[in-house]
Amino acid sequence: MAYGPLGLKPWEFGRLTFGEFQALAEGYQWRKEQEQVLSAGFVASLINTCSTRDLKSAVTVDMLLGREPAKQQTKTSDQAKADMKALLAEVG
Repeated sequence: MAYGPLGLKPWEFGRLTFGEFQALAEGYQWRKEQEQVLSAGFVASLINTCSTRDLKSAVTVDMLLGREPAKQQTKTSDQAKADMKALLAEVG
């Protein structure tokens, strides 16, 4: 990981603390995930606009990446009002 994907030299790797190395590795992982999301978005757009078949539903990035779609929580108006009152009471 240090010498390959991160491209660190032996003397650079030797000077890193465990926390710094972990931060570098997490940054690398985040960049790779962002590249996947960008690519999946491009492919989803192509599939949805250029497909000759009628799709049952639009292809999404989450479908292509094998993620579960985010479930939206619906609140009733009473719950929303109660949440707003609690927030206003907390803020002052």
